[in-house]
Amino acid sequence: FNTNEYAEYRKDNLFYLFTLKEEWEVADFLLCSALSMAAIDKFCSSLWYISFLFRAEMLPKGPSWKCQVIPSLHGMKGPIRLFWRDPVECLESLFSNPLFHDQLDFTPHYVYKT
Repeated sequence: FNTNEYAEYRKDNLFYLFTLKEEWEVADFLLCSALSMAAIDKFCSSLWYISFLFRAEMLPKGPSWKCQVIPSLHGMKGPIRLFWRDPVECLESLFSNPLFHDQLDFTPHYVYKT
């Protein structure tokens, strides 16, 4: 989390690239929603929208999907495709997420069962 080029700026603002947590939440919603670009354009004013796109491009990318075609010995209508993500990339993404910054605990503990 504290090793990328923006770590210094996040000391004062955990959601750096964005001014406030609320601004980051709006950007997160727009990036993850199924809204069309026309709907996003209607939602945003032009100046804020350009600033949003610039900052969204600077955000770290999440783990990418990978696809592997699996050969089959049986006749199939189409190829069998396995879609997956690299677990190491997923962990890196979780560890670099500012929302989990103070939530991760690596101290082992015992879970008691009765």
